[in-house]
Amino acid sequence: EGKGGGKGTTLAAEALSIRRNPAKIRGVGDPGSEGPELFPEAISLRDLAERPLGALESRDVLPHAARAIRKEPVWWVRRSAVRAAAAAGGKDALPLLVASLADPFWRVRHAAVQALVVLGEDDSDVRDAVSHAAANDPTGTVSSAAHYLGAAWSGAAETPAATASLPVLLSEGLADEDPAVVTARLEKVDPSAVPAAALVAWLGDPHAALRALARRRLRERNDPDAFLLALRWLDEPRVPHAAAEVRAVLDRLGSREDLPLARRVLAADPPSPGALAWAAEVLAVRGSAEDLARVRGLAKSGAPELRAAAVTGLLRDQRSLPIVLGALDDPDEDVRAAALAGWEHRPGSPRILAAWAEALLAAAPSAVSARERRAVAEAAALLGDDPLLARAVADADPATRAIALAARAASGDLPPAEGARALADEDPWIRAAVQDPVAALSAVVSDPDPGVRRQAMMLVFRHHEALAPDDVRAAALASALAPDPFLRARAADLLAPADDPLHPDALRALLRLSQDRTPMVRAAAASALEGVVDLEDRLLGLLDPSKPEPDEAVRTSAYTWLLRDGDDRALARLAAALSPGAEGALVKAHLEALTLVLPDEAFAKQPSLVQHRPASPPAAEPPRKRAPAAARPEGVLLRPLGTTGLFVSPLVVSGAHGLVASSFADARDAGVNAFFWEPRYHELTRFLRSRRAGRDRLVLVAGTYHSGPDALRADVERTLARLRIDWIDVFLLFWVRSPDRLADDDYDALARLRDEGKLRAFGFSTHDRAVAVGALQKRPWPVVMTRHSAAHPGAETQLLPEALARGTGVLTFTATSYGRLLRPASSSGDAPETTPPTAPDCYRYSLTQPGVSATLTAPRSHRELVENLTVLARPTLPEDALPALRAHGERIRAETRRFDALVRRAPGGPRDRLRALLEEDTTRPDEALPPEPKM
Repeated sequence: EGKGGGKGTTLAAEALSIRRNPAKIRGVGDPGSEGPELFPEAISLRDLAERPLGALESRDVLPHAARAIRKEPVWWVRRSAVRAAAAAGGKDALPLLVASLADPFWRVRHAAVQALVVLGEDDSDVRDAVSHAAANDPTGTVSSAAHYLGAAWSGAAETPAATASLPVLLSEGLADEDPAVVTARLEKVDPSAVPAAALVAWLGDPHAALRALARRRLRERNDPDAFLLALRWLDEPRVPHAAAEVRAVLDRLGSREDLPLARRVLAADPPSPGALAWAAEVLAVRGSAEDLARVRGLAKSGAPELRAAAVTGLLRDQRSLPIVLGALDDPDEDVRAAALAGWEHRPGSPRILAAWAEALLAAAPSAVSARERRAVAEAAALLGDDPLLARAVADADPATRAIALAARAASGDLPPAEGARALADEDPWIRAAVQDPVAALSAVVSDPDPGVRRQAMMLVFRHHEALAPDDVRAAALASALAPDPFLRARAADLLAPADDPLHPDALRALLRLSQDRTPMVRAAAASALEGVVDLEDRLLGLLDPSKPEPDEAVRTSAYTWLLRDGDDRALARLAAALSPGAEGALVKAHLEALTLVLPDEAFAKQPSLVQHRPASPPAAEPPRKRAPAAARPEGVLLRPLGTTGLFVSPLVVSGAHGLVASSFADARDAGVNAFFWEPRYHELTRFLRSRRAGRDRLVLVAGTYHSGPDALRADVERTLARLRIDWIDVFLLFWVRSPDRLADDDYDALARLRDEGKLRAFGFSTHDRAVAVGALQKRPWPVVMTRHSAAHPGAETQLLPEALARGTGVLTFTATSYGRLLRPASSSGDAPETTPPTAPDCYRYSLTQPGVSATLTAPRSHRELVENLTVLARPTLPEDALPALRAHGERIRAETRRFDALVRRAPGGPRDRLRALLEEDTTRPDEALPPEPKM
């Protein structure tokens, strides 16, 4: 996905780490599980575990991928699951890939299409499977993708017409393509005039402000029919935000509201699984005997998805424990998983805990999944079932083995040879399972896994009184130098004096740790040092000129502790230490810095200290050197941003992809004076707050996704406060999708903010050239930012000339067409494959167009930044270089149009997912649904 071999190399390393460490497959599992099989909050772990398993061609990933494709709420994890399944399973993954063609997010569908293009090139079975799925597709999503795949397999270049969604009607004056406009209108309109189905559908909208407002309006209406409709979102976990927003609404219901609603859910025949799971939880707590009987009946004899939902609710009713325990032996894995959640939350009552353990042991013969086998092993450990533990030690799942090994080691039943093998195992969970305090003394220093080192440290800490003091001190001294701050902090605790005098090496280590960069380490070291009875004498001994301590870090810390009281004796010691020749440069610089916190009366008592007080605080650290560093090209020409009076570098560097702050500083040194900022760009925020940014000579581009004068002012004020600045150079209305987003009230609000000095210029950003031209013809917008590249040159015909004639500054973005221009374009007919340009030439193409002031670049690495900065020395292309780049762009554009029509903009987004869920509910008109946002 990136340039060069970096990601491929990383993926290969991840794959090898799985081969060496089978425990990593535990990162792939049920995203809804709350047990140890998967850490549900660790989205990156799930993504990380899917990808290398595919690279390793491990078919173990297929069942996990199937579950992720159905239930994973995070789209990029589903995309990784699709790619991993294709790489690992090939044609065996065909059902999963075809199912992914109906995913609500286009990037997941794209991953499936990419895999099917390859699989179906010479395989009629693949093509038949896609055709069959398309023929049975009521939504049009799969059939659109099938048309795209058919063209790809046949080599056809024609672009079919886009599949349009049905026209959408909302109450007059509310509907708009721009969600910010819809949000602003919804704030003003009478809530009763808005169809409930529209509010429910907006719970899945990508625009956060619209979702929050829809949620609030639903609560204000307090309409049971609307809540019942919203519950349908719980059956579509793949649409971002929707299920979480519904739960947020339901969590605010009172007992007079949720109980009748739960009964209505239960009365449906059959209820939907997602709604039933919620209703069953409510009824298990406050329902009547009749309600519980209905839920219990579904748990025992309903369809599998209904049994699982009912069991989920019954976990909250202790009287239903026999039914829940019986579900542990259910033939359906999802039902068993729902029941296992009760065990994983560990019942508090010993009697109930024992009942769970006995039921798990009884169900042991039917335990299939790794999650089930782990639960059985835990139950065997609790009840001391040695035969089961002995079998679990040989289980294929490392976590199950770890549980069994830990139980046998704790009971003393683990043979020494087997324990030694486990301590040397490649899997860190296995090594951690058999740790004892003696083994931990070595593991805390030498184990390659940071988690094992931490566990070893805790073992040493808990049992240090029973271990040899010299061994404990040696482990603590080694841990004091560890990169993990947790280990350093615990090392300080271990070094704290007890009854014996503090060892000299321990004192030195504590003094170093008291200067640590991590607060918890400093606090632990300070607590230990405070407990040294003769600390002052020991510190004076370290500073004795006759036998001086050679480590300057130790001397620096010793002075800090001696001087901390700031009394007359401390001031005299400070003056003596600053006398000529008393200390080296490093210690002296530290002592001079300490004078900055002294009160003025201290200098009256020790006048010699005045000459050592710095005029200003020294820099925290010298600037880091970077390689390769981009030298500032001579004569970097700043270009006028229309008639705003601002001058900008040819490149505007964005913080979108997480470059570190020092990379932005290197760009500034190379001649970039313009940066594009949003609140989530944390490293760019760090740079902009630093002195290296040079605020007076810098052009900051920021903006808002909101609409309405009050919202615009609030976002300007938030940006000023966040960046600690007094003005914003260019403030844009981001992602404008309709003329109503550029209303006169909003223009006037921005003009007032400019007149107040909070903005120097303002404008808007849009993909829609017609909207931009219309806005410029209506009002003198100072700046416009628009999409432009060799693959999207449409702005050259009307928008750029219009902006140039009116003096509007133009910023462009997506000059590489999201990286597509950097790939070869496929051949078509007699036309050969075109050669891709470099990224700098893509930027130069846009900068060559009359009227373009600058173009955005969002490098993903320092290396990409350095490459892109070459544009500064030569920002334009010669005329004879443009035709070849335009030809390549036209080929890329043709491919993109076909993909957009049949995959990206096909039916199947959040609106269509809700429509599918509502098919049987004829009381909810389709025309009440809002337009599908373009994602």
